[in-house]
Amino acid sequence: MDVYPLRFSDLFMERVWGGRGLERVLGKTLPPEKRIGESWEVSDQPGAMSAVRNGAYAGLTLGELRERFPEELMGPRGLAMGRGRFPLLIKFLDCEDRLSVQVHPDDAYAAAHEGGSLGKTEMWYVVAAEPGAVLWCGLKPGIDRPALESAIAEGRVPETLAEVPVSPGDCFFIPAGTVHALGGGLIICEIQQNSDVTYRFYDWGRVGLDGRPRELHVQKSLDVIRYGADRNPRCLVQEMDVPGATVARLVTCPEFAAEKLVITGLLESNTGETSFHALSAVMGEGHVRAGEGAPEPLRRGETLLIPSAAGRYEIESAGELVVLRAFVP
Repeated sequence: MDVYPLRFSDLFMERVWGGRGLERVLGKTLPPEKRIGESWEVSDQPGAMSAVRNGAYAGLTLGELRERFPEELMGPRGLAMGRGRFPLLIKFLDCEDRLSVQVHPDDAYAAAHEGGSLGKTEMWYVVAAEPGAVLWCGLKPGIDRPALESAIAEGRVPETLAEVPVSPGDCFFIPAGTVHALGGGLIICEIQQNSDVTYRFYDWGRVGLDGRPRELHVQKSLDVIRYGADRNPRCLVQEMDVPGATVARLVTCPEFAAEKLVITGLLESNTGETSFHALSAVMGEGHVRAGEGAPEPLRRGETLLIPSAAGRYEIESAGELVVLRAFVP
């Protein structure tokens, strides 16, 4: 495999809760007159497959690249976690309005009920937030299945939710089975398992882009929610100073690890040839070098994928560059 930082085409998803914030805040060129809620940066989803934009593999999809070079691209850990596909899905979200109240299944439930799909554990990093922005994560203490079932039937779901104020730079970990919803006025970077399985059970009384109420999945939601298991959703950050940067571990779980890199010079790093490294810039700009080719620019709102086979690579900032790095631990 020719090793270099892979850049993919953006996959824009129109959403009823979306807007034009990915253009305004992150500088993305959006299709005109559409409410874009998501930009899928790295995706190995059927029907929504990222395509390489640069270098020797330009024009190939992530799926085609994964089939040709499975271990070189993903590494043994990534290969094992993805069940034959690339294991993560990385997105930027523009939440101009509130998202539905929803929950995701774990791997076992999704495999049994969603055609063998992975479950969905995810994390959110707040790139931008309007004053007073909030999200909802978890149920209030004492809300069990019968209480939630009654609230859904009576339209009282908001009073069961734990509301959390948010600011730029906040990070939240959302394991499968956790009730959650993002509020309006947020730009989010989301790192998640490679799954598009979402069970929504409350949608604020609105209609979808087609003018009709969106489908709800009440029974499945009630089945997969982890009642009484809610905890502080904010990531417990562990910081470490290294030459050229500060590295903060945000999330470590079996499905993925995520770090925040604040780079002020030259950061030398290494995949260890055990997993890919996905680099999403949330502030600033710089360059990434891997393999023998020219350095690849990396700016706010962009994502580069370092193949596992790269081993050593470098990230150099122009000023201060803040990057979220995701891999399989």
